[in-house]
Amino acid sequence: MVKASASKRIITPLFPMYMRGYAMRTGKSIGVLDELYCRALVLWIDGGTFVWVTLDICRLEEAITDYIRMTVSAKYTVPMENIIVSSIHTHSGPDVSFENEGEDRNRRKADYRHYMITQLFSAVDECFDKGFLEVTPYMVKGCIDGVYGNRNYKDKPSDKEVNMILFRSENHVVAGIFNFSCHPTVLGIHNMKISSDLLGNIGKSLDEKYQTVFLTFQGACGDMGNRQYRQGNDERELWRVRDEIMSQIDGFSQTEIPCRLTEESVKTVEYTVKHIYDSSQLLSQIEENQKNMDKAVTEDERKLLWSGIRQLKKKLEKGSIDVTLKTVIYRMGDLEIVTIPGELFSGFGMRMKQSMDANMRIVWGYANYSVGYIVEKDEYGKGYESMSTPFPKGEAEQYIDKIIESL
Repeated sequence: MVKASASKRIITPLFPMYMRGYAMRTGKSIGVLDELYCRALVLWIDGGTFVWVTLDICRLEEAITDYIRMTVSAKYTVPMENIIVSSIHTHSGPDVSFENEGEDRNRRKADYRHYMITQLFSAVDECFDKGFLEVTPYMVKGCIDGVYGNRNYKDKPSDKEVNMILFRSENHVVAGIFNFSCHPTVLGIHNMKISSDLLGNIGKSLDEKYQTVFLTFQGACGDMGNRQYRQGNDERELWRVRDEIMSQIDGFSQTEIPCRLTEESVKTVEYTVKHIYDSSQLLSQIEENQKNMDKAVTEDERKLLWSGIRQLKKKLEKGSIDVTLKTVIYRMGDLEIVTIPGELFSGFGMRMKQSMDANMRIVWGYANYSVGYIVEKDEYGKGYESMSTPFPKGEAEQYIDKIIESL
């Protein structure tokens, strides 16, 4: 038996915020393009309870989600493994990091974190307070064409699959799940208005279409975006891309297939990376990027080089990395989910899905926290993502191999 309850809360900043997503953008927000939401879904499956939450922000740190998950776990007696808190990775949302970036920015981040977490707890409480409806899950699958893809190579294989679950009670959709893989970077560096960008606005459209609350979350979108298909980088382009994706969803959502959900197994796979950076190599990369900045023609080129230099300098300052990636694997009958605490390249995501057995196979990115880009070894030295990733070349393949071995 499956029961469901869903709710959402507005988490749009109540005051101007420094925004996360583009290193070149240093000012505070000057308005709101669209509301940000916290979305909560609580599922009761064969006696087991699952609490899944998404936030319309860029990224989360483990200290934040550990606090949230421990609090929810203690309050509602839900195993920590069954609680996921993720971000949709909008590049037009507020910065909530613990990085020391000056008194004004630090204070705004702290005040907003308090507000955001309070709203999150309120959304989860509502799910439990209003009770659960027995539901029949239906799955909807399809592929989006001609709107987004691999943002570095238009012709390279990329994950354009959309996965949806509708939790129906009679003729009413009680809640929904929507998962795809596309960087929410339609809005460019000149946008100074708070926005949930692409995924958040698809979520709003689905809420309206089905008159319910959809949990919207990313897949393996580390190298996915609309860069190769872009006709602009402003709100008109955002609405165009959203509407085209919704049009295609309307086409394949006509076919719903019953989805059997059972509580089979939940397990966590941990992979630790320890590495000392080569300072001379980093300095050489920084020097080369700065030379390329002087020759850059397009704004996209300057944006990526600027961000790459910033990340390389951060690695140089830290000197080393010691981090543990915690992946949760859910086997739930017709549904199998693998969570990733980072920005996974789409090739890895497709490879993992090929190794799963369920009818619906989902990779959930930015789940619980984000350690940064998880990049294929063949891409090192070719673009921004390999400059930004904290991991040495080849480490990602070992991480993915361990997950697949655990499936």
